[in-house]
Amino acid sequence: MDFDPNCVFCQKQPVDFVIESKLCIAFWDIHPVSKGHLLIVPKRHVAQIWEVTEAEKQALGQMVEDAKKLLDAQFKPDGYNVSINSGAAAGQSVFHCHIHLIPRYWNKVTKRVGAIPGQFLVPKARPEFK
Repeated sequence: MDFDPNCVFCQKQPVDFVIESKLCIAFWDIHPVSKGHLLIVPKRHVAQIWEVTEAEKQALGQMVEDAKKLLDAQFKPDGYNVSINSGAAAGQSVFHCHIHLIPRYWNKVTKRVGAIPGQFLVPKARPEFK
């Protein structure tokens, strides 16, 4: 599989993996927006989501589902942001395709500011929507 020795995601080791499949891995974001923030990446080094194969797309989608179940059980969030930044203009800072799965919690201030869309959009508690 493609590997870039200069890529921080390609250097991840099995001890870092929260979830692993044949084609992709999930690991904790080192600068999380919130508790439980995961990154889901193809094992093969590709810069953009537009470059993944159909099999990788399916594996990434399945891993998002599997990761959500894990985070639901472990952290019980109130909602999620699922985000892909593609290109520097869109806020991508690590050029290995990755999906952010960000648990969201009512009335919690986010820990990180930057390029994650919607990170400031968590409303105050609205019980009618819980």
